[in-house]
Order: sequence, then C-alpha cells, then structure tokens
Amino acid sequence: MSNKQIDSILKYMRTSLYCLFFMLFCLGLYFLYLTTQSFNHLNANSIESSRIVSKSVFENERENLGKVVYDYSFWNEAAEALSGNVDSPYFEENLDGDYLLDTFDINQVIVYNADGEVIISYANGEQNLIEIPLYTQPAIQALVDKATKVNYKSPTPVKSFINISDQLHFIAASAIVPNIDSDTVSLGKLYGVLVMIRPVDDALLYKWESQFHLYSLGVQPKGLALNDDFTALKVRNPLDEHIADIVWKPDLPGKRYLGEIMPMTSLIIVFLAIVSVVFCLHFNRYIRLTLFAAKELENNRDELQKLAHYDTVTALPNRHLGMDRLEQAIKASSRYESMTAVLFIDLDGFKNVNDTFGHDIGDELLLNIAQRLTSCVRDGIDTVSRLGGDEFTIILANLQNKIDASSVAEKILQLLQEKISIRGSDIMISASIGISVSRMNSLSAEEMIKQADMAMYKAKLSGKNQYFFYEET
Repeated sequence: MSNKQIDSILKYMRTSLYCLFFMLFCLGLYFLYLTTQSFNHLNANSIESSRIVSKSVFENERENLGKVVYDYSFWNEAAEALSGNVDSPYFEENLDGDYLLDTFDINQVIVYNADGEVIISYANGEQNLIEIPLYTQPAIQALVDKATKVNYKSPTPVKSFINISDQLHFIAASAIVPNIDSDTVSLGKLYGVLVMIRPVDDALLYKWESQFHLYSLGVQPKGLALNDDFTALKVRNPLDEHIADIVWKPDLPGKRYLGEIMPMTSLIIVFLAIVSVVFCLHFNRYIRLTLFAAKELENNRDELQKLAHYDTVTALPNRHLGMDRLEQAIKASSRYESMTAVLFIDLDGFKNVNDTFGHDIGDELLLNIAQRLTSCVRDGIDTVSRLGGDEFTIILANLQNKIDASSVAEKILQLLQEKISIRGSDIMISASIGISVSRMNSLSAEEMIKQADMAMYKAKLSGKNQYFFYEET
C-alpha cells in the first residue's frame, strides 16, 4: 500500500472522526435543549397546579365563613331580635364572648337593621369596639347592599375580601330573615344584615404553606413587583377593586433539577467528543432523571388533587366534590327516571364535645361518625361528604320512592345513638337530619342542598335527634 493510499485513508478516517465528534456535539446540544424544555414544562405544570390549589384554598375558606354567617342569620330568633316584637337577647347570647373568635377566628361582627343602620357590633368577642369608620367603608356598604338583594325565603350569603388597617380580611354578609313563618316574624321579609370578618393572618398562611406546599405564602399590597420565582393571585373587594395580591413561591422541580445537573452536563458534552460510550451512559442516566422528575410531579399533583377534593379530618369528599357528585346523581336520575335524595346532617351538641374534651377528641369523633355514616349507604352508588364543622351530607342516588331515604335516615339516627368511646371517654351524640328529594332533574344541586338545610333546621327546632322532609310552604 502506497503512502498516498495511507494518507488518503488517514484523511478519510480523520474526516469521519471529525464528523462523528460534530454529530455527537450536536446531539449533546439537542439533548440539553430537550432537557431544558422538559424541565420548563414541569415548572409550568407545577405553577399552574399551585395556582389551582391556592385559589381553591382561599375560596373554600371564604365559603366556610359564608356558611357561618348564614347559620347565624337565617334563623327566626335572629329576625325576632330585630323585629321589635320580642325582647330577645339573641345577639348577646350568640355573638358576645370568645366562641366565634376561638372556633372560626372571626374577630369582627356587625349587625345592621333593615334600614342599613348599625345596631350592634363586636370586636374580638367584646361589644361595640369596632371603630365607626369601618361601617362606612364603601366596600362594606357594597357588600351589605348585595346581601339585601337576595331571595329572603332562601338567602345566599355574599362573600368577598376587604382591607382593614392594611391587613387582608375575609368578609361575608347574609340577610337576617326567618327560616319559618311565626306570629312574631314574617317569612320572606328582611329584618337586617349580619356581617362577619376574619383576618388572613400569619397563622392561617403558615398552615396553608405547610399543608399545600405554597412556599413563602403571604399577602402584599397591590402594585408591588414580584420577587423572582414568585407567582401571584389578585384579590378584589366587593367593588371589584384590586386591593392586594396573594403571593407564594411555587415548587419548581425543573429548575431545581436543571441546577443540579447543568455542571455535570457541561462536562459530559466535552467528554462526548472523545468517548461516545460515555455519552450513551450519561444520556441514559439523565433520561432516567427526567422520567423520575415527571413521575414525582405527577405524584405531587395527585396528592394536591386529593387535598383539594377530600376532607383532611374524615377523608370524605369535601363540599366541592360532594356538589359534583350530587349533580351527577341528578343527571343519572333523569336518564333512569328515578329519584335523588340529599340528607343534610347536623350533629347535636358537637360544640359541647369540643369544649369539654378538646378539638383532638372532636376530630376523632368526626372520623368515627364519618365511618358510621358510610356504613349506612350503598358502596359505589351513594356519597357521604363533609361540608365543614359538624355538618355532613349524604347523596342517595337512583331511589324509587321516599321511603328509601327515610330508612337510611332512621338507620343513621339509630346508629349515632350508640355510645362512642374515644381515649377512655364515653361520648353520646345525636343528629338532626333534613331531607330533600328530587324526581329526575326537577331540582338543581344547590336547590336540594338549601331545601335539605331548611328541613334540618326544622328538625332542630322540633327537638333534635330526628329527621324531616322538606315541604313547600
């Protein structure tokens, strides 16, 4: 073989080697591009998931405050206290003291009469400590005005946010109207408006931060620039004015992993130009890292989804998921020409259990009751959910008659009368149950809940530990 032939072969091999190195370098750059895009996608999904969770958490807390103000205002005794026909100490007995502050963290309460005048107010459980300028805030006036423009036979609380002394607060207002007609008050007539306010304080934010992975969760005034890697959710008051931003630092798994692997990846790219085997080995390694990150994010999203739809104390579906199940049951009843029933269950004397034994025992009692309620329904057909506090709902699907709902209610009442032993303490408790029944899709989910709630209050007024069906009046 001549030198010319050898030089030609070496030149060809050198050219081939250069081409191989260039190809490997391009493949390395392409791999970096794919990895970066993949991690950016992970970051985007994580940010969107955190926004959904943050919005759900704040809306759920606002709904809970609305439920409390509704419970205290949609009541004959509340209307009688403003009617002038009865000398009633309703507000002093129910709003004075530390119960609302200790149980629901409600630190301010305002009672208006039907003319929009402030009758009585409470701050931190003590009467008439709220400063007058608070009453005249346009945002509060707008909320009170909205609360008066509802159906007085079935009022809906109005919820929003306001700023008080540069601190963000939840606020809810509900019309003070009677739930049943009587000699002293008239059903469908407005007697006043009840307003309740609770702060979005550091303790609440810290609880959500640790529970829902919303790192550095806080509230900042509107218009301030966001810090790096932070995201924000705008907060508006009853006047639809932007008053603050809820800010947090979402988990960014893609950025974290990219920061961890970038130095090593740079070394790998240089080494790939020399040894293709090393390239293959490290390529496989980082593909595994990417898949692991995707799997970890998917697991985190499943966990967040569960937290957003299930009650943390009883593991039952929460209000949001319960309403979704009820809407599905109503649609199914239309197809099968059957009935759907909602049992609204409120525990009698649960506050006394919390006051006597403590909240830990109360939580264990709620879990025990949730298990008993679940044992009374059909698995895979009916749904037991917790609305909050000591209230539960049971959705009975595909019923043929109202007797089926009565049977379940009687079974629940009988089962709850059995003694419950928790940590050496024997606890007796009962429940008041309201039942709403819809044939096919004659009622919406919200209407059924409201009717069942009204029937439950009738059961309480009639002596508790019993059930009533909702009846049109």
